[in-house]
Amino acid sequence: MNLESKEIRAWILKALYNAKPYPLSFQTITRGLMEAKFYCTEIGIKAHLKYLMDKGYTKYEHLERVEVKRDLNYITPKGIDLIEGSIPPDPGVMTID
Repeated sequence: MNLESKEIRAWILKALYNAKPYPLSFQTITRGLMEAKFYCTEIGIKAHLKYLMDKGYTKYEHLERVEVKRDLNYITPKGIDLIEGSIPPDPGVMTID
């Protein structure tokens, strides 16, 4: 696993942490990563989000209403604990100070 993958995952978690209790859409996460100069494909970003979800740090919700479709991502209590240092660091996510 490369360092950039760990950094991208940390960036995503920190963004979700800063947005809590509200979710961030996939589009917002993608735009934020681009603005932070991370160049990652849509498939790559989805893979990072899946990793974080599989670890229990995030959760996902697909919202579909009339003419509105969104993929929303939330940080979980376990993700908050990781960010705040209340649980041991994850080797797949860069430590955030």
